[in-house]
Amino acid sequence: MQFVLKASLTKRTLSLLALFLLSTLPQLAHAGNDWNRLADGRRVVTRPWISEPGSYVLRYDLMSERGDGLVITASGVTIDLNGHQIGTFSRGTGRGIFVDGASGVTIKNGRVGGFLTNVMLTNVTNVKVENLQIVGADLAPNNGPSEIGIQLINTRAALIKGNTISSVNLGIFVRGSGSTGNRITENNITGGANPAHGLLGICYNPAPTGGTAGPRGDLIYNNHIARFGYAFALSEFSIYNVIRDNTFASFVGGIRETQFLRGNGGTNVAEDNLDVVIPMTTLQ
Repeated sequence: MQFVLKASLTKRTLSLLALFLLSTLPQLAHAGNDWNRLADGRRVVTRPWISEPGSYVLRYDLMSERGDGLVITASGVTIDLNGHQIGTFSRGTGRGIFVDGASGVTIKNGRVGGFLTNVMLTNVTNVKVENLQIVGADLAPNNGPSEIGIQLINTRAALIKGNTISSVNLGIFVRGSGSTGNRITENNITGGANPAHGLLGICYNPAPTGGTAGPRGDLIYNNHIARFGYAFALSEFSIYNVIRDNTFASFVGGIRETQFLRGNGGTNVAEDNLDVVIPMTTLQ
């Protein structure tokens, strides 16, 4: 992985960067000569991976040439993007923020965009993803989604809250029988300008490996989902999930596999969702 500053280093940029560094030096703690630690104890992210617990802050945009953006493998991590962006020059590839096998991780307050999967959580427990702006490039699907907002694979007790996700093929993708007890709430998930590119707002499916069983026991509520073919889809063996108090404004319908809801012999509950079908228009 190779990372560069978003702006090219012209003479003017170098001057501004020097002023920035001078202005921020007083904020850095002097204990132990650790110049990567702020006065409030948070560490400044200086490399594209986090392998130690702690509280971290992003001080500038991170742009990936290729591959993943920020990889987190340690438990007990809080990462504040501080309003900055994690992006890529190779659209539709890699993972923007990838959390693997960790617990007690919080990701918040910034922008992620342009990756195949902008936020991916795999085999994690008690992870929060809050207040992110995830903006895709409105790419065309290619035998499946070319851009996913947030993906959870075998993830337990995650909180996905208050994120704005737009211009992706699939907003939130939850997979695997190990996914359970997750809460997805207060997210604004909107497809892009081309209506043919918006596949699903939220999807529940099996994991890539591990059989046909899907997520179970999740709560999906108070989300607004618009400009997708269907707002919500779930596989046959995604069971005992509760879908309530959402608003669906989609081109075809709200929930695709209605036969898997409790009222049709399934075990999933869908109650008090507001569903409207909107015209399939292309935006300028």
